[in-house]
Amino acid sequence: MNPKKTYPNYFWFIPFIIYTVIFILPSVLGLLYSFTNWTIYSSQKTFCGLENYKVLLGDSMFKSGFGNTIAFTVLTTICKTALGFALALALNTKMRTRNALRTVFYLPAVLSTLIVGIIFKSILMPNTGLLNQLFHIFSPALGANDWLGQPSTAMASVIFVEIWRGSGFCMIIILAGLQSISSEYYEAATIDGATGWQKFRTITLPLMMPTLNTVISLNVIGGLKVFDLIIALTKGGPGFSTEVLSTTVYKYLGNGAMGVGSAANMCLTIFIILIFAIVNGGLSRMEADQ
Repeated sequence: MNPKKTYPNYFWFIPFIIYTVIFILPSVLGLLYSFTNWTIYSSQKTFCGLENYKVLLGDSMFKSGFGNTIAFTVLTTICKTALGFALALALNTKMRTRNALRTVFYLPAVLSTLIVGIIFKSILMPNTGLLNQLFHIFSPALGANDWLGQPSTAMASVIFVEIWRGSGFCMIIILAGLQSISSEYYEAATIDGATGWQKFRTITLPLMMPTLNTVISLNVIGGLKVFDLIIALTKGGPGFSTEVLSTTVYKYLGNGAMGVGSAANMCLTIFIILIFAIVNGGLSRMEADQ
């Protein structure tokens, strides 16, 4: 479209209708269904008020999913951002193999999350998995660990896989931000006798705040709505040790509890919007202060 040309007002109408039908209407219907006792075993949708939300507050699966979602989001966001930043700093130098290493570290982000889950599920198998076979060389006891089958190690294993998968993506975004910083700042700091740490603290970090804001926001949203990696690795088990809010919604709807599932989905949506607003607002203030 020509940005200098004036188009009729009705040009916005068709996109608005499409957006309403695809996004707004399903959201409104989901909100309405969350106040009904609708199940797939009954065609009636009777209004039940906040009963579905009361059911969620007393459900151990939902409460476990809520806590696990927060833990998963916090740990993966911190680790992926920190590791991505470290990799970006290391590969922003003039080493000969930097392009090859960038490709290697970014490659996991290109793979399908389900494929990554299937690969690591085979790697983490208790008897035939590659990791246990490697550990068995040094310690037979450690080499018999069921990484995904024990509540004490299942969530940690899932978090490790997500960090491995997403750190390269963070690296690429941060690397682009680093390359946008003019070298004149560092040259002036060198003339003034600044150390490497002083350059990082006074030049790199402040100028990278907009980029870090983007990376952290993307990681927070991705962590809060994680689904496919959990399904591929553990399906929320053992027990509720790796249950997250998205898999909780999936199980409610899969069991036919459409009203309760809609209520859980609304809780997830509101939770994502709230956390994103808090995180993005805090990072934006830090960005403005720099």
